[in-house]
Amino acid sequence: MSRRAPAPARRAAPRPAGARDSFELFAETLLTGVVVALLALPLVTALPAVAGGTEHLRRHRAGEVSGVRVLLRTARTALRGSWAVSAAVLAALALLGFNALVATGPLPGARVLLAATALLGAGVLVVALRAAGSWRPGASWPALVRAAARTSAADPGGSALVAASAAFVAVLAWMLPPLALPGAGVVVLGLVAVEARRPRTA
Repeated sequence: MSRRAPAPARRAAPRPAGARDSFELFAETLLTGVVVALLALPLVTALPAVAGGTEHLRRHRAGEVSGVRVLLRTARTALRGSWAVSAAVLAALALLGFNALVATGPLPGARVLLAATALLGAGVLVVALRAAGSWRPGASWPALVRAAARTSAADPGGSALVAASAAFVAVLAWMLPPLALPGAGVVVLGLVAVEARRPRTA
């Protein structure tokens, strides 16, 4: 009797390129979040840090060479001219935080005041983040803020996504503080995604 030829060994199916790219983007997002969070610790450097992170992830998605050194260099470039805007944003958030603290007291209409304060705080944060997310080398920070305010009003869906990503990181930091560092990458990736989904106007 003739022997049957041995069946060829099965090879593992190659992982789809899309899955590989998605995993690489996920890992890069976590790394970007750690770097951005550390750069943002002085608070006044938060917007340039986010600007550097979004520019880095944009380059990564486009297949361009961009590493941590490039991110740091980009954030340092974005720092120029950002001091006044960063101080104004921090002052506005501090004032709104004080209003929220007052609204927790026995005041008439405290709930309305608290809700309005939270809404204004979210608006300031979204405009600031979208300004940082739209930064490009050579851009003027005051002009970015004005453009971000118009864009935030014209694109409520994108603004809601930015606010949701920031809220997610805030809850994550409250529940598991060590995860706040890589979690910051979610905000950065959200800014890149919101900008990518927004139609370009001529």
